[in-house]
Amino acid sequence: MDQGKTAKDSAKLVKVTEKTFGNWIEKYGWKKLRDAKENSRDQRIDNIKNVIDGITEDRQATRTRLNELKADLKTYLNTKDDDAVEITREMITEARKEIVGYDDAISKWNKTLENFDKERTVSLSNYLYVMDEVFKDMQMVDTDLYLKTLDFQEQHITKASLKLG
Repeated sequence: MDQGKTAKDSAKLVKVTEKTFGNWIEKYGWKKLRDAKENSRDQRIDNIKNVIDGITEDRQATRTRLNELKADLKTYLNTKDDDAVEITREMITEARKEIVGYDDAISKWNKTLENFDKERTVSLSNYLYVMDEVFKDMQMVDTDLYLKTLDFQEQHITKASLKLG
């Protein structure tokens, strides 16, 4: 699941038949686990960031092309090549429109990323409430374990408080 290998490759790796490996996939729910992992919060955030990076690279390439077109336009204006001037101005207009489109797409993906993060972030008060319930239950079920974990509890709550603010 973690290495992106096919079932066929994995079966060969562990020296079993594809059928046996396929049975294991079904029996142990590995496909569901893989799908859940691929759709995990962190993975989705990484995917969105990769999309934004790709759009940014395309925007930069278009910006470079725009700068080259502007230099070409100056040359054509100096040589009084009216046809080349007209065509180059049209190409500059199109490049500017592309850049605006990239900026719009980046803005929308950033908003998606921001909203996704808001939807998936637990408030500090909710987190503290849940952890308090867990620790209370631990105390009722196994007082010795509860007492042994007091330092951990304090460290964990401090860490969570700093992270969730």
